[in-house]
Amino acid sequence: MERHPDRQSHDILPACAIEYIGRVTKKMRYRRRARAEVGAELTAHFEDALADCVDARQRSARARELIEQLGDAELLAVLCRRAKKRCRPLWRKVLLRSAQGVAVFLLYSLLCSLPLFVGKPTIRVDYVQWLNEHWRPADETADNAATYYKQAMALYVKPSQGLKRKVETSSPELADYDDVELGLLSAWLGENAAAFATLRKGAAVAHYWPVYEVNEPDLRNPNFLGCAMEALTGYRHLAFALNHEIARAVRQGNLEDGLDDCLVVRRLGRHLQGRGLLVEQLVGIALEHLAYTALLRLLHDEPDVEARTLVRIRDELLTLRNEQRCAVSLDGEKAFWYDAIQRTFTDDGEGGGYALREGLPYAVGDWRDLLAVFTFDYPDRRETLVMVEEFFERIQQSLSVAPGQDDASAFDQQDDPALGSMLLSLLPGAYSRVNRQASVLKTHEAAALVIVALLSHRSDRGRYPASLGKLVETGYLAQLPQDPFRGGPFAYEVTADSFLLYSWGENLTDEGGIQGVDGRGKPRIWADNGDWVFWPPTAGDR
Repeated sequence: MERHPDRQSHDILPACAIEYIGRVTKKMRYRRRARAEVGAELTAHFEDALADCVDARQRSARARELIEQLGDAELLAVLCRRAKKRCRPLWRKVLLRSAQGVAVFLLYSLLCSLPLFVGKPTIRVDYVQWLNEHWRPADETADNAATYYKQAMALYVKPSQGLKRKVETSSPELADYDDVELGLLSAWLGENAAAFATLRKGAAVAHYWPVYEVNEPDLRNPNFLGCAMEALTGYRHLAFALNHEIARAVRQGNLEDGLDDCLVVRRLGRHLQGRGLLVEQLVGIALEHLAYTALLRLLHDEPDVEARTLVRIRDELLTLRNEQRCAVSLDGEKAFWYDAIQRTFTDDGEGGGYALREGLPYAVGDWRDLLAVFTFDYPDRRETLVMVEEFFERIQQSLSVAPGQDDASAFDQQDDPALGSMLLSLLPGAYSRVNRQASVLKTHEAAALVIVALLSHRSDRGRYPASLGKLVETGYLAQLPQDPFRGGPFAYEVTADSFLLYSWGENLTDEGGIQGVDGRGKPRIWADNGDWVFWPPTAGDR
């Protein structure tokens, strides 16, 4: 049949055919282009079937017959839709299926991650207050050394700009000062006399516990950390200033006052250890090192120390000495983690709850654990707290491990609980260095005690003992302090006019008393490439 392009389908097809074609294309519920193609095909089919019908009634009857043959419009629409889908090109099928897969994955991911965004933490514990109470002694009337230290920091007078560079150092060398600078130094130390007196009062107090003052009970709050760091800066300034006061006192002939102030710095450092935040305890370790360095320097440079003074120093060193003492407590660090978890997990009131998006790094270890999000199988609040507790317990135990023992590398084991948390897994290396600092401090303390006992022996008997064991035999020490890096007594040798005392050091090897050096070749007491020589003190010790 010849078609006229300017004629529309409704001009040549009966109304029933047009209505049927419209219902089929509408019921397809498919792309517009595919519906148009099906509509055109049905229209052509009807036109061909009605080509020889000239009477309108005959055309309408023939059209109804065709509609009956084609069947239900909705069923035909379904069949046409399936036919169109089967006829799609392969690349389009692949692309479509891929898009559908991605859509399903994204929808599933959204559903799985929904708990990370739905929910609210419940803050039940004020960990700032917990820290304030944790180390407080049972005796409510006990005096707190922290009160005096705070007063001393308030009384501290900063040095003038011209003096600042020289006095903010742990190793005062008054020989490097000219007369004008010595005058400025003396005036500045005089201005800080009240601060020094208050610092000495605090050091004489038996008890110390940190007190944190902050309005917002959030350990992650910058105000909390800022206040803590400000206090540490104050401790540092006081200790350095008192170190210069020690040097001035000795220069003026007041050796005993200088030695006493060395012990004041030691007590200040000791107070900061074993309680509070880790950074505070590390500052305490550094201050105790400063005290031993200053003490040994004075004993070396001022050889005529009276016997009674040496006995008093030895007794003072023994007063705070405890072989089993650990310089670092991780309770403050655990409080940080507990506080973070309570702020990033929901709380069901019975110790459980699930991680919110900020808490996920606390609960999962690596990318494989992240996949557990899609199975709702990552650790809950209770499991995360247990993981944190086990991790810090293991760290705390490692701090008592002597250097060189096999257990020192325990964090390399596959069953390390740190592997269960992305954030915890970052910490073992840092805490390994803390362990080293604690061991080094024990070594320095033990060496200082042995040296004072040796000097006391010489003061009483006119000579140094042939071996360190003689110090115990003659009653100068109840027991011989050990070198943690040797697992036995310090290496000791009597020389022509003095003696040599050293630790094997971090390399756990006896280098015959040859001290390690830094990258510039200068002797350095704590270098890892040689022995740690405590006597005689060298330039690297100062």
